Amino acid sequence: MYIYMNDKKTEQLVKRPEMAELLYYFNKLENPVILRELRQAFPKQKHLDKNLDFLIDHKIITRQDRRYYLRLSVIDEYPTTEIVEHFLTEMTGYSNEQLLVWLSEKFWSENLTETLAIDFPTATCTRLEHKNFDLVTINHSGTLTETLPNYFNKIEQPELFPKLAELLGDVNREFFNNQIGLLIERIAAGKAPRRESIFLTSLVASQVLEAEPAWQFVIPCFEEESVLDHSLSMDDQTRFLFERQLADRLLESKASYTYLIKKKE
Repeated sequence: MYIYMNDKKTEQLVKRPEMAELLYYFNKLENPVILRELRQAFPKQKHLDKNLDFLIDHKIITRQDRRYYLRLSVIDEYPTTEIVEHFLTEMTGYSNEQLLVWLSEKFWSENLTETLAIDFPTATCTRLEHKNFDLVTINHSGTLTETLPNYFNKIEQPELFPKLAELLGDVNREFFNNQIGLLIERIAAGKAPRRESIFLTSLVASQVLEAEPAWQFVIPCFEEESVLDHSLSMDDQTRFLFERQLADRLLESKASYTYLIKKKE
């Protein structure tokens, strides 16, 4: 079960192993349980009472008449399928790539007014920001490819990205951005890099650039002004689910889609 909240710090706390164990347990419960049963089920949890209070305070579980149960309704399938299909029918004149860029640049939102519990993995969108451009990766549900936006989004979990982790370690993000910015500007101007560096190697390893037959971009590059202008109106929860289901549909069999977007000067 995956918990999504507007407070991302709290959302990260809910993802801790002890919390995840509790949530899995509550999701499988058929009837409310008392504290003694919870202690029997989790004898190794040293902070069980504290964790339970945390989940109660954030309205994820409920304690009533000394019994505990999951408060949230768990979404086990997308309720937005008809909206997605209607959207795709309306937008048949555009490529999947155009729609993916529109989705991440114009529509994607992490904002939620209420906590969501979803029983399946969903698509994600990560972004490495520079003052002149962004590198963006849209990941298919359940996947996390070894790209620079994904790496810096999960830099506390380097084991997920062995090649980039070995190359970059815990490099300072701001310094890294400055260095790749200089390299990307040179390639965009049709100039070759002056020298080898871990920054150049990381751009090649993550398939942003290639050296043969000449230095060039592997990923597509877009201008902010060229992004499709299309508006949709829906509530936060519908939007959150729609964008993730749409991303999976547009990616089709691809694990992810990465691009560079140049910002207006």
